[in-house]
Amino acid sequence: MPCTKCKDDKYKWGKTGECEYATKEACESANHKYNKMQPTPLGKKSYEEYEKELKEYNLSKVERVELAGIKELEEYEFELSKGIDELMQFATDAREAIAKGVRELTRLDAVKKVATRILGDTQEAAKELGVKVPQIEKLERMIKAYEQQKKSLTKVLK
Repeated sequence: MPCTKCKDDKYKWGKTGECEYATKEACESANHKYNKMQPTPLGKKSYEEYEKELKEYNLSKVERVELAGIKELEEYEFELSKGIDELMQFATDAREAIAKGVRELTRLDAVKKVATRILGDTQEAAKELGVKVPQIEKLERMIKAYEQQKKSLTKVLK
């Protein structure tokens, strides 16, 4: 730390010292041991050598350096972020569609159960009367089609 001049024309050591020295030389000689103890950022060089290097190489000069791929990285980051948002929306939509499909399957199972019972009764009555009822064949086809769709959908959901 250097000696600094106080308002009353005396000198002090560093920023917190007392203004007790009449001359700068007296201040420095009283604190000569601290001049030798100055830490060096590079560890092996003296403080004076470091100061000389600093002036010689202008190490304090700041320059902006950009890596060539930064713009591309930012673009990929944006693209991935946008894609993640879209995937999350797809997942939400898919969950909603699956829930709706499960509700519809449950409803149609109840409809099929009732329809199958009535179909059996109607087939029996038509057989006893000896008549052909086209709605019976139509309903049988619809029940088979429903079972195939249900089987297919169940595979997809697993």
